[in-house]
Amino acid sequence: MIDEKNGISFTAFSIFSSVADLVAAVSTRCGGVSEGDFSTLNMSFSTGDEPWRIVENRRRFLTAVGVDPAAIISCSQVHGTNIVAVSEADCGRGAVDRNTAVAACDGLITDRTGVPLTMNFADCTPLLFYDPKRHVIALSHGGWRGAAANIAGCTVEAMCRDYGSSPADILAAIGPTIRQRSFEVGRDVIDGFTACFGAERTLSLAKDKGGGKYLFDLPGAHRLLLLDAGILPEHLDDCGLCTYERDDLFYSYRKSQGKTGRHMAVMELRCRKDRRE
Repeated sequence: MIDEKNGISFTAFSIFSSVADLVAAVSTRCGGVSEGDFSTLNMSFSTGDEPWRIVENRRRFLTAVGVDPAAIISCSQVHGTNIVAVSEADCGRGAVDRNTAVAACDGLITDRTGVPLTMNFADCTPLLFYDPKRHVIALSHGGWRGAAANIAGCTVEAMCRDYGSSPADILAAIGPTIRQRSFEVGRDVIDGFTACFGAERTLSLAKDKGGGKYLFDLPGAHRLLLLDAGILPEHLDDCGLCTYERDDLFYSYRKSQGKTGRHMAVMELRCRKDRRE
């Protein structure tokens, strides 16, 4: 669902709506100061946009959802499966300078309050996780390469290994991403998923267009992998929004042919006494 505060719209998730001490949101592209291809709420220093605009855009969005912009942890995302546990010592990494971001990382996890996790997207899939029993959060970046390498399962495994989570306790959400009707791929993508799913299961996620082209269900792949990892169906929420079809709300790398901004997913655990209204 799309929510709004202080003139900034963002995606919120019903699976987390009853959790008072959790921030979990994905920005839209609306309400910022960026111009041209990056208009208007671009969140990424890696796009070629002017850095001061990114800083201001982040301030607007993060302030709207109650997160300290100076405290966020950002990553240099590489479409891999490296999951990094972070703490207060990492706060501010990549907040105003991409060179200080966590290197070669596509997933962040923590059990610390006041430690905001962020990732940037423009068609790839935001994956958000919360364990209410262990008070653990995780955020992952699921492009097709990450999905084929099971970034979803790797994130759940890291939560269990590092913080003692049980998959049956974890709540998970799939954020705005490119959907099957718009995600045309070649045989290389099908082959990549076949190694993970097997041929029959992969083809159940793909519609053959002929000529070696397929329409692939990327969020559907993530859903299957989350269920395989032990997430209960009733603990899984998919926002259903397509970044390609709703490029009025979100950045789409594919639709813009690469020249575009990025929206941001953010998660933060907060103590009740520290809640920022």
